[in-house]
Amino acid sequence: MNIELLLFLILIVPLIISGLIWFLKKDLKILTSIHLGGAIIEAILGLAAVASVVNGKTYFIFDQMLFLDAVGGVFVTLIAITGVLVNIYSIKYMQWQVESAHITEKDVKLFFSLSHLFIFTMTFSVLANNIVLMWVAIEATTLSSVFMVAINKGKKSTESAWKYIVICSIGLAFALYATVLLYSAGFSVINDSHSTMLWTTLMSHAKEINSDALKLIFVFALIGFGTKAGFAPTHTWLPDVHSEGPAPASAMLSGILLKCALLGLVRYYAIVGNSTLGFEFVQSVMIVSGLLTVFVAALFLIKQHDVKRMFAYHSIAHMGVIAVGLGFGGFLGIFAALFHTLAHSFTKALAFCVTGNIQKIYGTRNMEKMGGMIKIAPITAILFGIAVCSLVGVPGFAIFVSEFYIIQEAISSGGYIPVALFIIGLIIIFIADFSHYNLATFGQSKTEVQCGEVERKANAPLIALAALIIIFGIFTVDSWVSLLNSAVKIIIGV
Repeated sequence: MNIELLLFLILIVPLIISGLIWFLKKDLKILTSIHLGGAIIEAILGLAAVASVVNGKTYFIFDQMLFLDAVGGVFVTLIAITGVLVNIYSIKYMQWQVESAHITEKDVKLFFSLSHLFIFTMTFSVLANNIVLMWVAIEATTLSSVFMVAINKGKKSTESAWKYIVICSIGLAFALYATVLLYSAGFSVINDSHSTMLWTTLMSHAKEINSDALKLIFVFALIGFGTKAGFAPTHTWLPDVHSEGPAPASAMLSGILLKCALLGLVRYYAIVGNSTLGFEFVQSVMIVSGLLTVFVAALFLIKQHDVKRMFAYHSIAHMGVIAVGLGFGGFLGIFAALFHTLAHSFTKALAFCVTGNIQKIYGTRNMEKMGGMIKIAPITAILFGIAVCSLVGVPGFAIFVSEFYIIQEAISSGGYIPVALFIIGLIIIFIADFSHYNLATFGQSKTEVQCGEVERKANAPLIALAALIIIFGIFTVDSWVSLLNSAVKIIIGV
């Protein structure tokens, strides 16, 4: 298939599926079939597009306003794989919610429609070469996902949805300032209104752009996109939103959305790094931001017994890990940061979907009231354990690989104090997580168990996620490594 047509299709298909679900009658069998079929088609198209840029090629459509390069390919991979597996899980999860009268069939229809619209906005943000369109798309991800968070219509979920809109919109206003300032600084060099908005053109003229302006631009971009990505201290929306939304929505928000916001920051990181400033400035800022984020999350994790809030704080912690990787920089550090986006995407999608199982089994999110999961629901307990082991960086799981590379780059570059602080933060997270995991998995349950192990259809996509976590933790996936190598070369301007 022609790559230009393919890029068009990965944008238009989610919109078509969303519209179909929206306008069809409330027949759950038909809606479920379209939702499932659409998710699979979107994943196939996305991975087919990524295959075209593995070796570093770049393709443009719509007068270069949209494009796909290896950097974007990394994030399209997350949208394709994590998106399809979470959407498959959402079918059984929504069925449970309807059966328990938490939501209606009308709500399911809305959720399925919004999930594909959400896929569209995230894909649009990744494919945007025009920096204004990228900002618009990232802002649109908030609007398309906020109603997914508030689908239960409860007081807490509604409050968290409002908090999500307000804080992220204010944060993204700083990203808009960065966009306007970058356009202004770039136009004085490029002198063409269309080309000045293109990230590829700005990258090629980075050394000519005023260095003092770029410092301010990057700080604004960090505040703006960092708010949406969950960096401290503007992370406060994230624990509420990720804990109150339905499990599939939380999985999509944590597993994919945060990375799309991060991509916006990476685009600015690359421009400033390839300017006369070099990477020293952006790396220093990212190390400070990353370590602050890791420690804030680690300290909150110590006393966190709500399983969804625990995983929400892990979202913050691991965005900090990615920031630290970008902060140490170098080829290996950036490679590790990009690797971590995939490792964390699979792991957090698994983690939040497992909380859907746990809530059905126990009827509570409080791990102090759980217990005996290994006997009551052994498959869920094992999946829960795989998620926790990966999140804390146990060898043999995907996240260990990227964290090991980050530490290796830090030591080789002489960043002994930052890497020591980084390791301390990871140790705190390790201890906190396993103490919580033991509460839920072993001992006696302190609440009435609602049911035993969930259906095989519900666990199938979770088993697939767990398998991917182990595969990427043990084996070298050549195509993925080639894609990452190509992406790093683009970022560092090689």
